[in-house]
Amino acid sequence: MTHTGILWVDSDAPHADAARGLMGARHPGWRVVHSPSPETARAPLASHAWDAVVLCLRSSDQEPPGLLELCASHPVLLCIDSAQEALAARAFRCGLGDYVLRDADGTAHLNELLHRLAALMQNARGSGQEPGQPARMVDARIWQEALSMLQEQRSALQATLASMSQGILKTGPDGRITVYNQRVLELLNLPEALLATRPMLADLTRMQAERGDFGEDYNLVDPCGHDYLAQVGVVPSPALYWRTTRDGRTFEVRTTSLPDGSLVRTFTDVSDYVRVENELRESEARFRSLSDLSSDWYWELDAQGRFVQLVGDLVGSGMALPDVLGRTRWEIGALNMTESDWAAHRAVLAAQQPFRDLELARRHPDGSVYWLSVSGVPLLDASGALRGYRGVGRNITGRKQAESQIERLAFYDALTGLPNRRLLLDRLQRATVAATHSSTQGALLFIDLDNFKDLNDTLGHDIGDQLLLQVAQRLKACVRETDTVARFGGDEFVVLLEGLSANSAHASAETAHVAGHIATTLGQPYPLGETSHHSTPSIGIALFGRQPCSVDELLKHADLAMYQAKAAGRNTQRFFDPEMQAAVSSRSALEADLRRGLEQKEQLLYYQPVVDGKGHLQGAEALLRWNHPRRGIVSPAEFIPLAEQTGLILPLGHWVLETACAQLVTWSRSALTQPFFLSVNVSVRQFRQPDFVQQVLGTLDASGANPERLKLELTESLLLADVEDSIARMEQLRSHGVGFSLDDFGTGYSSLSYLKRLPLEQLKIDQSFVRDLQTNPNDAAIVRTILALADSLDLSVVAEGVETTGQFEFLHRHGCKAFQGYLFGRPMPCELLERTLRPAP
Repeated sequence: MTHTGILWVDSDAPHADAARGLMGARHPGWRVVHSPSPETARAPLASHAWDAVVLCLRSSDQEPPGLLELCASHPVLLCIDSAQEALAARAFRCGLGDYVLRDADGTAHLNELLHRLAALMQNARGSGQEPGQPARMVDARIWQEALSMLQEQRSALQATLASMSQGILKTGPDGRITVYNQRVLELLNLPEALLATRPMLADLTRMQAERGDFGEDYNLVDPCGHDYLAQVGVVPSPALYWRTTRDGRTFEVRTTSLPDGSLVRTFTDVSDYVRVENELRESEARFRSLSDLSSDWYWELDAQGRFVQLVGDLVGSGMALPDVLGRTRWEIGALNMTESDWAAHRAVLAAQQPFRDLELARRHPDGSVYWLSVSGVPLLDASGALRGYRGVGRNITGRKQAESQIERLAFYDALTGLPNRRLLLDRLQRATVAATHSSTQGALLFIDLDNFKDLNDTLGHDIGDQLLLQVAQRLKACVRETDTVARFGGDEFVVLLEGLSANSAHASAETAHVAGHIATTLGQPYPLGETSHHSTPSIGIALFGRQPCSVDELLKHADLAMYQAKAAGRNTQRFFDPEMQAAVSSRSALEADLRRGLEQKEQLLYYQPVVDGKGHLQGAEALLRWNHPRRGIVSPAEFIPLAEQTGLILPLGHWVLETACAQLVTWSRSALTQPFFLSVNVSVRQFRQPDFVQQVLGTLDASGANPERLKLELTESLLLADVEDSIARMEQLRSHGVGFSLDDFGTGYSSLSYLKRLPLEQLKIDQSFVRDLQTNPNDAAIVRTILALADSLDLSVVAEGVETTGQFEFLHRHGCKAFQGYLFGRPMPCELLERTLRPAP
């Protein structure tokens, strides 16, 4: 039997012994000679008595052994570490036949080694080379080109495998791993020494299962339903799985069967992808739950503006999904949107601009109106092309109702529902501007109800409110829808007419016609509960449009005209006259001058003597005068009414009282003037001040004047209201010695029952009765009656306005004992009055 000689060059004796034992069992015809090093192998190699040579290199060897040159005629097999594959590539150029990677932890690679060694020798025999015979030399150039190409392919393969982000391994037909890359070690957390042994794929899979690398609960994504752990058998090509490890990483495992029975398996770490997918699913779940819980809804449009998605509380949207999908907003429509509005909205979409709070009003099937507010942003693809729009919407009906209510509270009268002063001023401002720029005129009608206060005071505010409501309804019925009827305040209403004729005469006639219609309509009886009330209006009218006029000026004009209507007897209408404004302006200027005069102390007192029947001076009446710096002495008839209206009568009255008390003190220092009294007129407004009594007493105390020489003259108008309070004040002052005289007696509304209760000491006959008592029997009778009444009440009498001797003689003959008038002296400064008391030189 012919033996096959094998020269085994190996410094690892146990490794060589294991190989020799395995070959003896598998190949009993092989004779193995072990040489411990390349140096000791040179002599045996030189004998050429070997069929094959196995060179087992040390892991520290970095270059092919020099004895390869002696092996050129023998099949040579290298056994090396995985890190020495580059060394094997260089060895091929020196005649290397094949190489095997050594198992770092054992001798499992010996099976593969013997298998390749047998194949290598078989190939040598097939080429005509007999064992033990010299190998035939092949063309060196072809051999070198083949080796170079093989090396390049192997280098390219190694570079490709090293650069892959996927882990990859390949098995042979027997299931052993023949190719792998570094990435698969990293992904599967495997030691390189493990794969260097070329284990069976089933062994690797089982080891991973035992190690617990993959959890038992994993995602299986296999359309054929195969289990990853059962892939040792028939494998579909390709088979795809997702595996989740215990530490939370997820792999995509793809297995492909090749025609020769080998397998290629790739491992891709898809943890980030899975995480993003999970986050996306969670985000979508959150979005859907929020959409379900929210009163808002989410929508999407395509590039043509058609709805493709609507998610959320569609009840709040007032729309059904089938009625919306596939349609545009402008096809659905809105009550508040015109075609130009929709065109503007489409322009925003075409410009790919976001939009916010587009408010749309629509109608429910039951006829009620609801409001929506939608906002959206464009959806663009990677190239910037418009894919559509997405956004949110909400039902804002409640907010719009609240806004409407707020607007009504802010701009409309709560009682009548008419525009209030604020809204009127806004509309009036716009109307005046529009009239100025157009060829039309407008009119403002200021309407005041006559005697409305009497109705409120007698029947109560509830009845008054009922009347105001009916007046508002009647006014609206009197004008056009384009006109404005407003409640200005209290019982004052305003009507604003626009679009009147440019001709002033025609505009006045149009306005007068409307005002007459209003007066007739408002003059009809008003049913108020079980009673009927009659009320009339006073109407002031101001036209506008021909000349610029501010809103304030226009209101003043109409107000002035209204007061002119009241002064003309009420229940009538008056147009504003520029002379009215002149009078008002004059009054305003006079008021300003009067205030300045008070500050500059321009007022002074004149004194008109009061004499007895023999012409002897008894005292005087203090009369207020104003010495204006430009106009001179201003008549009291001109400025006293103004002072009453503006309240300036209060500081004036106080000054008169102080000055009169100071004069009494001065008179008290002379025996000639010491017995004189001084009368001071007190206005109703001054008398009604809460501290009037304290003012009088305080002034008397501060000046030191004798209260019994001070006489306060009151008018009968005090008796019109709060008589009891008047009596109490008068009695309090009377208890301190202050006297009272009732001025202008007979001209007011005196009641004899009150007259006898008043703590008076004197009546003054008004000059209107004295003037004609000699020619008018009625005046004479009135004078006699007053004198008789005063005598019966034990009151003294002063006759005012005595200008003739005949008047004096009549009054004296009928019992009058005190007289005042031009017959005895005009009002004069104190110095002049005192000069008349001195005897002639």
